[in-house]
Amino acid sequence: MKKVLIIIPYDQIYPPMNGGMQRCFHILHQLAKHFELTAIIFQDKESFLKSAIDYPAINNIKLYSTKDEFYHKDFFSLFPQKIEKALRYRWIKRSWKSSADGNFLQYYPGLKKILSHHDYDAVILENLATLNAVDTIRKYGKNTKIIYDAHNVDSKLGAMAVGKFGMKEKYLEDIQKAERNMHLKVDALFTCSKEDRDDFLRMNHDQISVAVIPNGVNVGNLYAGAVNEDKPGYILFCGSLNFQPNSEGLFWFYKNCWNEVKEKFPAIKLLVVGSGKAPDYFKEIYIDDSVIFSGIVEDVKPWYNKAAIAIVPLLSGSGTRLKILEAMSLGVPVISTALGAQGIEHTDKNDIEIFDNPEDFSNGLIELLCNKSNRIQLKDNARNLVEKKYDWNVIGEKMNDFLKETLK
Repeated sequence: MKKVLIIIPYDQIYPPMNGGMQRCFHILHQLAKHFELTAIIFQDKESFLKSAIDYPAINNIKLYSTKDEFYHKDFFSLFPQKIEKALRYRWIKRSWKSSADGNFLQYYPGLKKILSHHDYDAVILENLATLNAVDTIRKYGKNTKIIYDAHNVDSKLGAMAVGKFGMKEKYLEDIQKAERNMHLKVDALFTCSKEDRDDFLRMNHDQISVAVIPNGVNVGNLYAGAVNEDKPGYILFCGSLNFQPNSEGLFWFYKNCWNEVKEKFPAIKLLVVGSGKAPDYFKEIYIDDSVIFSGIVEDVKPWYNKAAIAIVPLLSGSGTRLKILEAMSLGVPVISTALGAQGIEHTDKNDIEIFDNPEDFSNGLIELLCNKSNRIQLKDNARNLVEKKYDWNVIGEKMNDFLKETLK
């Protein structure tokens, strides 16, 4: 059995609280079924291993938590913490120009110890920051394949953040350089969509192997019930408001579509489910009693159960919208913009409805709210789609095939 190491530099991956964490956790779980897997995580082992109750393959993983790693006292320990980290990082990287990466300093001791005692056929990296591990991996495993899991094309998100949210140009340039030079750093990429795959191939002049490993869902029993109501009371938007494409898209819908929907359905409520605080310009939405903000929730299913329709009015971003697959798997029909549905092999008017113009979006939503039979047909077709293509077990087999071919 091939040996794989994965580095996941997030404080909590179980229970997953957003789409990125869900992707990390389910990729980890699927790898545990097919490979001899070692994982470096930032979460403490005890809380993470609770996941094995529902996902028994997790017990197969050899876990290392950064919570268990401690630096031995040395020369750098004599300095104040901030200076200590800066000096230690530069010493490890043998570079006095780069800025200290706190994530790298957390996992480096464990990574060095693991690689010095074990050989791996592949190392999978999550998050651009973990590219700092490449030199260390190459030092200990010259034949090890390194694979980067790209949740998004981060330079696309960064380019928008520079213009609208004040990201520094230098930071964007660093992201662009990292993504252009992937072929010099890693052996292969996972991307969430064909569009993201094409972007990475273009940036790297087709000099890198790329597999589309989409986001997925655990397809269980249908849960939602409000779809069958004659007079729906709720529609739903799900997503963290800290994520700029989510807040931007929700604001666009509220300003351009919501009043038209309320004129036709005065009692309708918009459920906004997700963590994070929206930008200051959301003040008028927060005081609108037709919009209900849930904040962070432990389980989204009860909220989907209230909703007759889920909306995904996104105008920017990349990757695959887990919120669409989640709604489809739970039996809630979806209306989205074309970009929101990017990366999902959908058929407009069959398993999802796509509208980019605000007037069309409003009218399409009103029409679907009025027509129960159309809602039911849309959600049935969508459910069939996720069962065939987006169940995590189906995706896991695809990932397994790609890795085995890559590791020959």
